[in-house]
Amino acid sequence: MASDAPAYVLENLSLVGPAKAVGYLPLRTVAEVLGLNVEDLITQAMARGLRAISIGPHHCCIKSGALYVFDAAALEAVLRVGSATLDQVEAPTDPEMFVRFIARDWFAPDHPIMPIIRAAFADHLRST
Repeated sequence: MASDAPAYVLENLSLVGPAKAVGYLPLRTVAEVLGLNVEDLITQAMARGLRAISIGPHHCCIKSGALYVFDAAALEAVLRVGSATLDQVEAPTDPEMFVRFIARDWFAPDHPIMPIIRAAFADHLRST
């Protein structure tokens, strides 16, 4: 990711890979806080073998929209483990469609899909 931006802000994207399937940053953070171009971050993610999608505010629960970066193979593995729950809540099992699904709405902490979301984002990897 961009070397001149604060590492702790970009960590949500830079840690994406086999151990952290998904990361995101609000589009406003990318542009206004980091002063970066979303397309450049998408290109950097793709160069690392990752997928990246920019989801605008009309299709995202984040007010400004968000940039999502994901490791398709790692996310597919997480989704495979949670397939029964995904079926139960009628969530997609395709990695990109899943990212779009979770981007659209906030889920209550006790929603059945939350363990899958937490596993995908590997919240346990966050530095404090």
